[in-house]
Amino acid sequence: MFAELGTRVGVIPGGVNIGVLRGDQGRVILIDTGLNATSGKKALKVVREEVGGEVVAILTTHGHADHFGANATVVKRTGAAVYSPAPDDAVLRYPILQPMLLYGGADPLTTMRGGFLLADPSPVDVVVTPGPLSVEGIDIEVVALHGHSPGQVGYLVDGVFFCADVVLPHSVLEKYKIPYLCSVTDHIESLNVAARVPCDRVVPGHGVVLDSLDDFVKLNAGLIDEVADRILGFATEATTAETLLTKILLSFDAAVTDAPSFYLLQPTIFAFLSHLHRTGQIAHEVRDGRSLWMAV
Repeated sequence: MFAELGTRVGVIPGGVNIGVLRGDQGRVILIDTGLNATSGKKALKVVREEVGGEVVAILTTHGHADHFGANATVVKRTGAAVYSPAPDDAVLRYPILQPMLLYGGADPLTTMRGGFLLADPSPVDVVVTPGPLSVEGIDIEVVALHGHSPGQVGYLVDGVFFCADVVLPHSVLEKYKIPYLCSVTDHIESLNVAARVPCDRVVPGHGVVLDSLDDFVKLNAGLIDEVADRILGFATEATTAETLLTKILLSFDAAVTDAPSFYLLQPTIFAFLSHLHRTGQIAHEVRDGRSLWMAV
């Protein structure tokens, strides 16, 4: 199903929203491709049958498997050029880096090598940087939205802002409680940046198309503040990050029952601790063979 958002812009709604930009002579650009071969084949079918074009390029927002997992399928069937921000381009080329980084940089568990965390390798033809970009004659503004991943970007085209995972909808937050973050410091700045992007429509990576990001920015920023406050409340005495993670999971009633869910949130807690340490709200020391944190 294809939803028109403008003369040259549309979206294929799904678990991950796939942007569609129409260039001249039926040449189509996708923004992200979804989780796996199924989503990639669906996108190609929609482009060919409903849009009447062929995919020639893919703009990747960030290096998480659910957003670039179908790149390999689309490239194999079309020869499309892949655009990616740095340093996320490394994960596209070497997808094992995603579960490896979540697992502390070590050889990840077999249970972390499923499709949700481990995509097929994707080529990267162009590394994009924030600022103006022209692809197939379409003027695009690349917006830095770092934090959910090291190099996440959004794409602004004809007043439509594809904002990736800088915000998550109520349904996702209800399910997962706490979103994965690589850098809380960068994410807070990206929420502020996203709120200032001049646009008529917003396409988040997940959820429905929006007229404004205001409510979603407030929702996601409020959750960041709540998690930070709870961490500080649990760290009135010196404690470990693992203990803090357990207390946070229990306090949010987060349904973490497998390795992928746990190891998505473990580095997220470290991201919060780095931010709180950077802003002078928590102290860190290594003592008696333990890494300890205590609210200031």
